[in-house]
Amino acid sequence: MTPESQVQAIITANLELMQILRLIRDCHLKQGALAAGSIRNTVWQSLSGQPFQLLSDIDVVFFDPERPASDDLKIYEHLTQLAPQYQWQVKNEVYMAHYNFSDTPEFTSVADAIGHFVEVPTCVGAYLDGDAVNLIAPHGVDDLVNLRCRPIPFYQQDAEHLAIYQQRMAAKQWQRTWPRLQVAKR
Repeated sequence: MTPESQVQAIITANLELMQILRLIRDCHLKQGALAAGSIRNTVWQSLSGQPFQLLSDIDVVFFDPERPASDDLKIYEHLTQLAPQYQWQVKNEVYMAHYNFSDTPEFTSVADAIGHFVEVPTCVGAYLDGDAVNLIAPHGVDDLVNLRCRPIPFYQQDAEHLAIYQQRMAAKQWQRTWPRLQVAKR
């Protein structure tokens, strides 16, 4: 089993994540995907033999230059109406390139945006093509399935960028939840 098929199998076996993916698919968002913590945490829980629980918000990302940023709220409200039990977060990644740094190049796709999330195991998205789970993993999923965490190259370029990663690691304290997790300093 490849690391990619392992992640797909973990997602497919999780009925709740599959329902979330169907809700996202049915929104018909350009390049729409579930991303970041929902997938990362589910994989780490599975690999650690822990019961599944959503530990963070449900990150819905898409890439549509024709939609205004204000549409994020409309999509959020729609998803909240359909499934109010979740803490939805909806972002058109067209508008997110300058979230941490003003000199970040504009994103060109949802995969490009996901590839700019701060740490490698968070740079993962999933979407349904029919009922098949497809992954978006610009940095691969080896770190994810091997319980390793390190900053993406963009956040290793200087002390200012690295500080974002280090602040996230200090705040997240993921090793308390997943003791086998190896967190790199840089």
